[in-house]
Amino acid sequence: MTDSVYFRLAGPFQSWAGPAITGNFVRTEPRPTHSGLVGLVAGACGFLRGEWPDWLNSLCFQVREDNRGVLIDDFQTINPRDTEMEFRSRLLLAMGKRPTNKLLTATPDGQGLTSLVQRTYLAGAEFIVQVASDEFGDILLDGLKNPRFSTYLGRKAFAPAFPFFLGSSSEDLLTKIPTVDSKLPDGQENKILRVFQLGPGCSTSPMRISVPVVSTRDSWLNDTKKLFLAPH
Repeated sequence: MTDSVYFRLAGPFQSWAGPAITGNFVRTEPRPTHSGLVGLVAGACGFLRGEWPDWLNSLCFQVREDNRGVLIDDFQTINPRDTEMEFRSRLLLAMGKRPTNKLLTATPDGQGLTSLVQRTYLAGAEFIVQVASDEFGDILLDGLKNPRFSTYLGRKAFAPAFPFFLGSSSEDLLTKIPTVDSKLPDGQENKILRVFQLGPGCSTSPMRISVPVVSTRDSWLNDTKKLFLAPH
């Protein structure tokens, strides 16, 4: 059986770009996207942008949603670059107008002021990802274990928390890797989580699986380590 590679996407912030509602409002999807994961894997394997092999786009990812996180808003201002300011100044002079500050700093939103951009990010989310390839499994394993380029969670400023790479196995470990929840009632040993399939021909409806639950990250690290050290 082909080994699957497992990695973890967690950190203070994640951004998996969804469609822009307007030019000044960019939101994240509630979970990693197929294109975002393909880009992450491509970078980890050392492929340059625009030079990715076709097989990457055919990968199917299983994404377990351990923590949905919360959406937060971030507001950013955009000022014209110096080269654009110089161009605008010359253009206004050619039009017989005096290049006032208001005209020079006009932005696409039509307010004649510094442009305000709203972005949404995922805060505190955590996902366990499973991916496999019959033909290119060794490349996936080597790349995700020892990334050639830095991995990040949708934006370069959003580095993944430790651990990122979990290991590989011929078993389906999505039902065995524990999840952390310190608020579950005493005695509850399992929790139902959603698993999303992302890729060509994959179902758009999430599956629901039962997984072991632990109350601390230390327990999670110990139990997860044992899973990947055990013979398969």
